Amino acid sequence: MIPKIAVVAFPGNNCETESLRAAKGNGFAGEIVRWNEPEKIGQFDAYFLPGGFSFEDRGRSGAISAREKIFDALRAEAEKGKVILGVCNGAQMIVESGMIPIGENPVPFALAENVRRNAEGHVIGTGFYNAWKIIKPERTDTAFTNSVSGLIRIPMAHGEGRFTSVDDKALETLKSGKNVAFRYCDEDGKVDANFPTTPNGAKFAVAMLVNDEGTIGAIMPHPERFYDACDGDQVFQSMRKWIEEKKSPKKVRIGDFSKSQTPKIQPFCRDAAMLRLYLEKKLIITDNEAFTLSQAASNIAGENIKLERSVFYEISPCHSESATADEESLGKIIDSGLILNPNKEVLLPTPCHAEPTTAGRLVSGSQASNHAREMLNQVRDDKTGIKFAVLPFEDDQATALAEKLSKLLGKSVDVKIYKCWNFGNASKSAIKKVLQNRLLANPNSAEIFISTK
Repeated sequence: MIPKIAVVAFPGNNCETESLRAAKGNGFAGEIVRWNEPEKIGQFDAYFLPGGFSFEDRGRSGAISAREKIFDALRAEAEKGKVILGVCNGAQMIVESGMIPIGENPVPFALAENVRRNAEGHVIGTGFYNAWKIIKPERTDTAFTNSVSGLIRIPMAHGEGRFTSVDDKALETLKSGKNVAFRYCDEDGKVDANFPTTPNGAKFAVAMLVNDEGTIGAIMPHPERFYDACDGDQVFQSMRKWIEEKKSPKKVRIGDFSKSQTPKIQPFCRDAAMLRLYLEKKLIITDNEAFTLSQAASNIAGENIKLERSVFYEISPCHSESATADEESLGKIIDSGLILNPNKEVLLPTPCHAEPTTAGRLVSGSQASNHAREMLNQVRDDKTGIKFAVLPFEDDQATALAEKLSKLLGKSVDVKIYKCWNFGNASKSAIKKVLQNRLLANPNSAEIFISTK
């Protein structure tokens, strides 16, 4: 019997056609199943989650898709030992879904933004990168590597493909290879975690994660991105052989979010000693990201939640002995357009800099330019409620902004950019469920702070 595969496509995916073509070219029968067709799940021997930008990567890549209703059905299939492969954006979904747990941690890994480092540890690039790379199998007893004969030359194209973790047990499995299917290597098969061999800064040069049982995989390079016969075919051939020989166990363990701990939440404190400058903004046009996360949060919590999103900037050191100088700096920043676009954004009232004896104050703008003063006069009250601020461990956007502001102000500054989520009148139990589900942030790539009005 020919094994059947479903390519599960979400809004924003763009690799479903070639994914199905590659599967059929390697002996599968199959079809494309849309994210809103969960009733079709259960009719197939394997599932393929393709690349792209599902839900425009709102929240973070793969986070929304992994919390769609169809994933409940996919998780049930995973428990039965069905083979599931996620590629690129699909890999991000797998990592977010809890399908590759370590111990009691359902989300022990993250796929963070690319950071390209040389052998000396210096960052030489960040963000999206595409190139041909070579990967070698680590474990050969999985549904994805059992027919791989050697090194595989394969294309990669992504901006968030850096496998990482803050879980000691998870890091150990990456180092030992227990949960690794492929690592990046050079043409001689030598593994090297530095650029250019590893294109994204992944821990221990990991190119593909796999669960303990070898039935669920998350790979960042694209084995399907070929038109004719290619090295990537070996991955599909391995899947077909595994299914035909019925190698999957009858029961596979997946993560249980109900037993997971709420991520560590830290209080947000303004550092008076550093006298930093603070700015917060929000959209005055429709916020699609907030709308989508509100839907996901409501589904998780079982009650209606309307999240509001803002962006909070912490700039330091920007203080001088003169308040006028601070206001001049503020005016320059607002006038520059580097932070605020007045056509679609507005400033929120927030202490713009903290002083040693006070909690801070909002700069009046009296010494700022007319344009800056106008922006400050348009600040709007934020709704009361609990606000959580998410700060990435590494943020190239903040680094790039710091470089531009340093040039603008004529002095060196550091920048932190927090993505803030206001829960409004949501109940405490609902908030706890959302935090426990890791919707706002993956604790392996970002930390969460809490601020109350």
